[in-house]
Amino acid sequence: MKPTTKISAFQFYFMLFLSRVIISITINSQTLGEKNFLDNIFSSLLLFVGLFIFVLPLFSLNKRYPDLSLPAIAEERMGGFGFGVSAVYGVYFFIMNTFSLSMFLALLLNTLDPAASKWSIAIILTGIALYGAVKGIETISRASICIFVLFILGMGAIFIALAPNVTLRYMEPLFYDGFDDVLRGFFVFTARCTSLAEFAVLMPFVQGRKRLGFAVCSGGVTAFLSILLFFIVSCLGEYAYLQIFPAYTLAAMSEIAGIQRLDALFIGLCMMTLVIRIACGLFAVSECISRIVKPRVRTAVLSALSAVSVLFALWVTEDARRAGMLFKTEYLLPLTVLTGAVLPAAVWAVDHFKKERKPR
Repeated sequence: MKPTTKISAFQFYFMLFLSRVIISITINSQTLGEKNFLDNIFSSLLLFVGLFIFVLPLFSLNKRYPDLSLPAIAEERMGGFGFGVSAVYGVYFFIMNTFSLSMFLALLLNTLDPAASKWSIAIILTGIALYGAVKGIETISRASICIFVLFILGMGAIFIALAPNVTLRYMEPLFYDGFDDVLRGFFVFTARCTSLAEFAVLMPFVQGRKRLGFAVCSGGVTAFLSILLFFIVSCLGEYAYLQIFPAYTLAAMSEIAGIQRLDALFIGLCMMTLVIRIACGLFAVSECISRIVKPRVRTAVLSALSAVSVLFALWVTEDARRAGMLFKTEYLLPLTVLTGAVLPAAVWAVDHFKKERKPR
């Protein structure tokens, strides 16, 4: 079925940008390694190249089926197996939404206020995201534009405030301990990147210069992450490797025009970007089930999934060891590779094979 609403490519990629940066700013030495954060700049560059390689099957399918998502194409070309593809994507977005909410709650409770009400924060943020997902992709995209501007201005203010604290002697030689941290960082960034899966499901809603938008979005995230890592190393030095969330520590030590501790601004930006990420995931789930579930029932399904996601995130963040066990890179990476690379390539191959065998 042809989508009734279309958004521009750049509106869509504002959404993807925000979806990626909220997880990028939760990096720490436990996930990336304790040797040299600067090496991870090359991890993000490696992911930038990888995204361009694995998005090619999606661009090809979108050119041939401009009004169908990847799950819809799979259902049309692969029969019953195609419904399994839709289920995989739906489960994936549910898991990543829960992971994102859990990471933010961990950030909030470990840095800002351990006595903060997790319940109210999780319910409010998820409720706002659910409202956006129910209203549709146009609502999410419009909110993304506003939040993107606020995010750039806010993080720009934090980086400017940190500039006097840059100490170049904290910088370490690149690849001093080999390339292990580059590969480890690449796997972490890949495991947390939902861009390909989101494009696979939401591509029929996008019109305009998709390739250029994808390049600008991926390049923008890479540039932002590189700047963030530079400030983490040059301002915090070895202290960065002792922090649970070094990006938050940066914001807490910054001041501008007499205003000290911009950590409240940082948390506010995180909240807004998290809402966009969860809303994108919920809307993607809605698209996955749209061919078998009526609109009113979809709203009920999304509400139920949101409630389960909140409960699970709260349960996970009760115990740090529990969170570490459930959300390991080793678990998330295969799911991201499956939805972002393997399934698009498989659907493209099946479609190409059937097209070649079709009688002329």
